[in-house]
Amino acid sequence: MSLRLLNIIFVIVISGLASSCDREPGWKLRPYTERNSGSSVGEVKLPAELWKRLIEPDKSLSSFGSSSKAATPTPAKGDESAVAKTIVETDLKPLTVYLLEESRGVLGGNNQKIKFGPGGGEIDLRDFVQADRGAFRIVFDFSPELDPEITKRVWYLSNAQKRKVGPDWVGAGCDTYMDISSAVANASKHEGMLIAIGDARHVSALAGTFFFSVKNGSRIEVSRLTVYDSSRRQLHCRGQEG
Repeated sequence: MSLRLLNIIFVIVISGLASSCDREPGWKLRPYTERNSGSSVGEVKLPAELWKRLIEPDKSLSSFGSSSKAATPTPAKGDESAVAKTIVETDLKPLTVYLLEESRGVLGGNNQKIKFGPGGGEIDLRDFVQADRGAFRIVFDFSPELDPEITKRVWYLSNAQKRKVGPDWVGAGCDTYMDISSAVANASKHEGMLIAIGDARHVSALAGTFFFSVKNGSRIEVSRLTVYDSSRRQLHCRGQEG
């Protein structure tokens, strides 16, 4: 093989890698129906250990002990209010949530871009999901203006009863929490998190509260999203989300 041909192949490969790195994820290129939702910063009860993880987002998970592993949901103990803990320097930040149709018509024929004010808010799945079968994708966009190298944490506190659907168990169970930072970050780089709808799996997958936190200088920026379905209260554990 000639040197000239090798150089041509090298240029083609490098150009291909550069274009793939610069390419925007598909969800950013889709058309959306936009809506602004008022902030909802009322009290959300959460375990004291979860609050500790939220206010130290740049701390490695291993330093919190084995109970913080994402694969092992931790029972909630010592519930405390996130809003009541004002001794920590926190800033409430906006949040944007994208819902994308994976199956035609499941969201009424429209992809949804929902913008929340400082502190985040709530989504009632009943207002968006218009089918009993199929799937959609979800993307969380929190503090997009920050350096991508800054550690962002996303924790999910479940309010979904664990139940069996066919051979599968769905729902994380009441008052369990887990770190889903990697899954959320990976989804935002690609096509979003895929959520199945059949047998109300989407409710069991999403019911609960997602907490977002990042350390920006000396302050902690936080937001949250509570997800529920007012038409399927029996699948929730308790409270406003069910």
